[in-house]
Amino acid sequence: MSMDDPCAFFREQTILLTGGTGGLGGCLLYKLTMKLDVRKIYAVVRGSTEAAKSQWKETMPEHIENMLATKKIELVLGDITEQGFGIEESVLREMAGSVTVIIHAAANINWLSTMPLKETIGNNCLPVLHLAQVAATFEKLTKFVFVSTAYANSFLPDGIVEEKIYPRGNAERHLTQILKEGRVSEGVNRGFASPYTFAKHLAEQLLLSRNPSLPILIVRPTAIGPAISEPYPYYSRRSSCPLSRYIEKYMSAPDSGIFHVSPLHHAGTTIFDEIPVDIASNLILLHVMHGTQGIVHAGAESYVLWTLARVHQDIVAHFPYVPGSQKGPSFRYVSDKSIEQGKYANFWKMMGADWHFLNTASKRFVSVEGPLSISLGGHDATKFMLERTRLISEDIRRRRASQISTKL
Repeated sequence: MSMDDPCAFFREQTILLTGGTGGLGGCLLYKLTMKLDVRKIYAVVRGSTEAAKSQWKETMPEHIENMLATKKIELVLGDITEQGFGIEESVLREMAGSVTVIIHAAANINWLSTMPLKETIGNNCLPVLHLAQVAATFEKLTKFVFVSTAYANSFLPDGIVEEKIYPRGNAERHLTQILKEGRVSEGVNRGFASPYTFAKHLAEQLLLSRNPSLPILIVRPTAIGPAISEPYPYYSRRSSCPLSRYIEKYMSAPDSGIFHVSPLHHAGTTIFDEIPVDIASNLILLHVMHGTQGIVHAGAESYVLWTLARVHQDIVAHFPYVPGSQKGPSFRYVSDKSIEQGKYANFWKMMGADWHFLNTASKRFVSVEGPLSISLGGHDATKFMLERTRLISEDIRRRRASQISTKL
């Protein structure tokens, strides 16, 4: 089989996908069914199949009926927090004899979660370990993909972050302590951007150490942004798009505009690392197709390297607060941590950090053409970002107008 023909490759694949109702998972589902003619997808959904279809109708209203009409998607009821994913035994046996690729994209993404650590681990660490146990019985499995996050190593100082494990103590011991006591020893999870990122950090190490015989690929996206083109321009889920949520918060109400930054980057020149969801999806599928194992990043190095200052000055400052004055916000970048930063700067710790996530493993795909191309072609990133921000502004105004009319 030619490795230059993604359709020929995926036509022979049967895929188990979790997280299909999420932003990244939905994009993967679209690509596999509508662009790659995959043989079959077992899409694990929680609650009911009707609830899943309702979510897709909200996020992909013009596409989901055609996707389901391909008859390639089989909805499987399950719960990622349960052993065996709560999937019926007969269905598990069927999948064990046919699934060739597993993509675990399900997660509870909440950067500001106050959820207890044990519960966060239950949502974002234990599921992939349970799934790996199930995968060990799959006779035809060629790839096990775990979608992690580049911020799984957010305890690292500013600088280059490579596509490798950065261990911090004994992961097995940390997990045992969390499950028994609901906590870890003081200092173990200090410096992480959130409990979510710490959970992913443990999950990566435990997945690899416990399953040396599985063909594991760990993909670490940075922040995921709206799609450039597929399933359609600006496709996203607000809950899984940190920059859009940040812009929305900033446009909704003013604050001091003060941001803590690295002492060497007092002008806001740190990289605001984001990758469009369709580029991230294509990278995942390219690595699956080419048999990549180990750890790969999917970040702005494969798209556009925006700086924090550029996001503010070239994009956000062009739009007024909603409601508010006609003048856009002003921003200040300070390295003196004794100066209190604005409340929205606290929304996302990574904005003040200066990591450079290497996308070395994906450089070989720069010239790929066809349905999995990551080429930007004539894409204008600035115009795209301005239109994205305008759409956010309009959405805020619509929702405010609706609230006002409801009160009246």
